[in-house]
Amino acid sequence: MWYPTVRRTLVCLSRLYRCVDRPIFQGLSQEALTMCIQSVASAAQAISNKKSPTDGELFQIKHLLILREQIAPFQVDFTIKEMSLDFSKVKTAAFGLLHKRKRLFSLGTNNALLEFLLEGTPTVREQLVDSRKEVDKQLKASCEAFIQHTTKTLAGPLLTFLDRGQVFVSMQTEVAGNVTLAQQPFAHADVIGKIVQETQRLIKNQLPIIQRSMQLYLANRETEFILFRPIKNNVVASFVQLQQLLAGGGYTSDDLLLAGCPSPEQVTVLLSSASLLGTNQVSNTTTTVVEEELHT
Repeated sequence: MWYPTVRRTLVCLSRLYRCVDRPIFQGLSQEALTMCIQSVASAAQAISNKKSPTDGELFQIKHLLILREQIAPFQVDFTIKEMSLDFSKVKTAAFGLLHKRKRLFSLGTNNALLEFLLEGTPTVREQLVDSRKEVDKQLKASCEAFIQHTTKTLAGPLLTFLDRGQVFVSMQTEVAGNVTLAQQPFAHADVIGKIVQETQRLIKNQLPIIQRSMQLYLANRETEFILFRPIKNNVVASFVQLQQLLAGGGYTSDDLLLAGCPSPEQVTVLLSSASLLGTNQVSNTTTTVVEEELHT
């Protein structure tokens, strides 16, 4: 099921495509797609507030993917030229006029009023607006927000510790002291062990829920895989970063055992096993609207 704004926008564009001249269609399509993107963003924000950020982000990703796919059949350039006035020079010239008040009525070439008129004239700016690129831009931003949010959901405690650890290491390098990371209360081996266990628990509990949501909204295994891959890489990289901190933090072999940091291979297995729990959701498929309209 598509969001009504998206469906109506695509149906409207598909019907106008053969009814109006191309320049007119370009202007109408650019405005319609811009408003549609804004509507989807507003709906996504409302969903995030009422349900969860994950649902809002996936809702936006789904419908931006639909928009990008459905405007592809249109054999038209979605780029239009917009004209605007740039008043930035007016402000600078006005300040100059205030400082040169004594020369307002000068009869020479250094007349302040004449300089203001010459230097403070607004300039005309041309800007090319491409609706297709705007859809891609918003889609990229939505995917990055989802990846970042999901990574924090799965590995939040570990990421927080890594930030504190990196701050200490940078300060230690500047001070050149003999104090090690292992001596810090927040970085004791038993504390790190609890952080690792909490992160593993979050992965086991939250990842199936996230993947079921991805199946519900995206309904495409390939898209789900592409979107989940950077999340998986981020989680594995966070454990690799923890290993590097432990290796250079003055920890003994007993401390390392107590911390219990898993290897990248073990983290990958953990993510894969947790992913299997979320793959039983039945996906719903969507039907196209634009191609049907174009062929009628």
